[in-house]
Amino acid sequence: MKPISKISTAVVAGALSLGAMAATAEASPATPARAAGATVAGAASAGYLSGSCGANRGNYGNLKAYYYTSGSKDYFNRFNWYLGGGGLRNKNNVSLRVRERLIGRADRTLWRWTSGDNVRRGTGGYSPSPHVGVSRRAKVHVDFTFVFDRSGKDPRCTGRTNSL
Repeated sequence: MKPISKISTAVVAGALSLGAMAATAEASPATPARAAGATVAGAASAGYLSGSCGANRGNYGNLKAYYYTSGSKDYFNRFNWYLGGGGLRNKNNVSLRVRERLIGRADRTLWRWTSGDNVRRGTGGYSPSPHVGVSRRAKVHVDFTFVFDRSGKDPRCTGRTNSL
């Protein structure tokens, strides 16, 4: 019989550790599980929605809306953006809306956030507290507007992420 190597022992220990985490996550469904890089099957999943838009004068923005799933809800826990293009200053604006698609009617806004006149160019983000919970049965997306701080008239663009 072949002896167990140190690598095999580490793999077994890691698998046991993951099994303990999965058992813990399943034993406490009232506490939303947050997946970070790995997903425990059956307990939670995570991902992001993304979208981008472009404005005149060469400015553009990208948005990623991160979420995790727990029980019957998806929870948006982080919104990251990138504002780019020439001539940007540091008093940009960001508006976000989590919206539910309603067939035959206007989309319904489930949550909204608007920044102050203080968003810096480049990468930024916002983490709502509490996290934004939406029914997993709902078809949701995020609408966003970026107003780019430039000399003269500030260009703007609006966009929408893919749907969840």
